[in-house]
Amino acid sequence: MFRGLRMTSAECPESSLTNVVRFTKGSSSLCRGLIAAIIEDRNRNREEPMLINALMYSYDLTRHEYKPSHPFKPVRARLMSELLNRYGLISEENQRIVAPPLMDEELLYLFHTREYIELLKKGEKGEVSVEMFRAGLGTEDNPLFKTMYQYALEASSGTYEGAMMLCRGNVRFAFNPFGGFHHAGRDYAGGFCYINDIAVAIADLVRKGQRVAYVDIDAHHGDGVQDAFYKTDRVLNISLHESGETLYPGTGSETETGANEGLGYNVNIPLREGTDDEVYLLAFESLIPSLIESFKPDIVVANIGCDTHKDDPLAHLNLTSNGYKKVISIINDLSPKILALGSGGYNLFRTAALWTLAWAVFCGLQPHDLHSGIVGGMMYGPETDAGQLDDPPYSVGDWEKEQCLVHARRVIDFIKNNIFPLHGITR
Repeated sequence: MFRGLRMTSAECPESSLTNVVRFTKGSSSLCRGLIAAIIEDRNRNREEPMLINALMYSYDLTRHEYKPSHPFKPVRARLMSELLNRYGLISEENQRIVAPPLMDEELLYLFHTREYIELLKKGEKGEVSVEMFRAGLGTEDNPLFKTMYQYALEASSGTYEGAMMLCRGNVRFAFNPFGGFHHAGRDYAGGFCYINDIAVAIADLVRKGQRVAYVDIDAHHGDGVQDAFYKTDRVLNISLHESGETLYPGTGSETETGANEGLGYNVNIPLREGTDDEVYLLAFESLIPSLIESFKPDIVVANIGCDTHKDDPLAHLNLTSNGYKKVISIINDLSPKILALGSGGYNLFRTAALWTLAWAVFCGLQPHDLHSGIVGGMMYGPETDAGQLDDPPYSVGDWEKEQCLVHARRVIDFIKNNIFPLHGITR
């Protein structure tokens, strides 16, 4: 009798066990108890569903280009994919590479105006008008090019699909290296950004009842995302960036704290140019963990731009891979679910390397160079550090360090005095 009833789940789906229970109805209580024990044992041994780490990636997207001289290069994502393979970081059972489906254009109107989206379409077709220039299109930062709207929509689709995968619950972490266009406004382009994928995805997550914290560690202030959620308490918006006094877009003062119901839910942490790992981590660790823990988000959207690196040509901060990894590790520990976005980074190899390190941290992996020792160890050229992910430690000089510390401590004190009490956080 035991032998006849002990079946694997493949041999005995739920309906088969139900039939056995029906067959024993009216039989002895011992028999009914035996069947119940078998079902309980099977349920107990059933594996928990595996949570996925998803990379939103399309080779076709890496082939786009604003124009040859433009510093924004989608090819960064392809360089990262090569490093993920080189360092053995993309072959785990719980990892997926996802080519996201194209999102419904109607979703764009959760943030953007229809008139602006129509201008993007016309600009893609080669039309030029005064209205386009007024909307920031056709500038050095945001040139008109043949696949402009299509590229922006496809890149934004990766962000949206990643957000929805997190919302559905089968994914713990999703990374879209093509996303993170935090400067685009409702009706204008700016800072290399045409469609604000972040604002669109977060707006739909909020509409679906999710509590979202947004943490932006790109060197530039996320002005477009700030504008999207400045008057709501449904989103905690945190931006850690180089001060607008020395860097585009010129916004992001600590005094910009939100309005109406959003008062205290917009947190800017501007840092002095020259800030290094030590000062950056002081500001980050002093403020962000407490804010995230108090807000208790369902999902954290992290804009993990790499233009904070000391070798980036478009900003003036002095982070290394050491500080960057520490920040990513803290975000990972604080977050139940994470959507990470590539955003800025204009030293192409350094950006690809930092994204690779971030992917490893979020996935709980250690990089191992599978190319080490083959072909003379020269897979990326003759340079001694070619293809290496990590930097040596770096610290700015004493005087500059002190100036950066004074600036950071002033901002930290302001936020602790003015923002923390609104969240019930004690110093």
